[in-house]
Amino acid sequence: MGLVTCVKKYEPKAITSANRYLVVDGVINTGANGITTIVLSRSKNLADTVSFIPELKAQISIISASGNTYPMVDSNNTGKYTSAALNLGMNDQYGVAITTADGHHYQSALVAPKATAPIDSVTWNQSPVNYGVTINVSTHDPANATHYYRWDYSETWQHNAPEQAYWVLINGFVTPLDADFMNDPRQTHQCYTTAPATNITVANSLGLSQDVISLQPITFIPLNNERITIRYSIQVNQYAISEDAYKYWLLVQNNSQSLGGLFDLLPSQLNSNIQCITNPAEPVIGYISACSIQQKRIFITNGQVGGNWVKFEPYNECTTQIIPTDPNNFEKYTFPDTSYTPWYFTGNNIPALVIVKKYCVDCRTQGGTNAKPSFW
Repeated sequence: MGLVTCVKKYEPKAITSANRYLVVDGVINTGANGITTIVLSRSKNLADTVSFIPELKAQISIISASGNTYPMVDSNNTGKYTSAALNLGMNDQYGVAITTADGHHYQSALVAPKATAPIDSVTWNQSPVNYGVTINVSTHDPANATHYYRWDYSETWQHNAPEQAYWVLINGFVTPLDADFMNDPRQTHQCYTTAPATNITVANSLGLSQDVISLQPITFIPLNNERITIRYSIQVNQYAISEDAYKYWLLVQNNSQSLGGLFDLLPSQLNSNIQCITNPAEPVIGYISACSIQQKRIFITNGQVGGNWVKFEPYNECTTQIIPTDPNNFEKYTFPDTSYTPWYFTGNNIPALVIVKKYCVDCRTQGGTNAKPSFW
């Protein structure tokens, strides 16, 4: 006699519940002419497929113990709130006050600012085993006053379309690029993608005779990753933090390593210094610190890495068609299939137009923007 059993899908309440806790991510910048950026979002559950849930239309300000208030605005409606360039005194204490669109009030504890020591160097090394690239940071505080450090970063990399187009479609007309086409802002061959840090890194120097951090790994890029197909840049941001902030971010670091995201469902209790005033029982994710911010940027090109690093190409062939042009204006474009775009003209008296799938000549189909960053 056989036995039939049923397996019930495991769906604990923590995964299926609709909780959307406020996430407050940022540091109050007390450097000279410092611009503070705070990102507001909502936490995810493990079953969620969205990667980011911005908190829009909130009111947020930097507040000080001396009674000053400095508003922040989300000018691009992305959940990223920024202040004006400020010169916040080191002898005051600072926090943030938030009112969300649903009328809930949040406020962080007031914290004393810290001066962040400069970054000594940002370097990279390539593993002789797996040929992946590790980015490292080194720093020291000659005043022996920091001891607790946190880092995050922003990455930018170039990626090109498989082919170059010297004509672009503008307002229904096939328009030539400038002679110096790669510096023409309308070109679609070279693109740049910028992404924030996917992990948090903290370290301390408590066990050392000097306040030194040497070759702290920040992030890892595996062999053949598209980020080093052409040229890659990383800007590392360094923060001096308190012992309590260190303990908080160490827990976030450990949770993100096990769950795969900075602000995914957190199984441990986080001791945030931000409280919901409207409902004190409501958890808030985030920890507000105040400090000057030190930054350093490096570049890595494909030619610098070894291990036969493959140049990532998203597509290996271009699908084309040849269509007739308007005899009265050969630059007029009316082809109805929007997955195609003009490539080049062929023929003499009345030229025909070669059109191609957009992915072949428009790098924006891979993501990013065709606007070259100012630091590039």
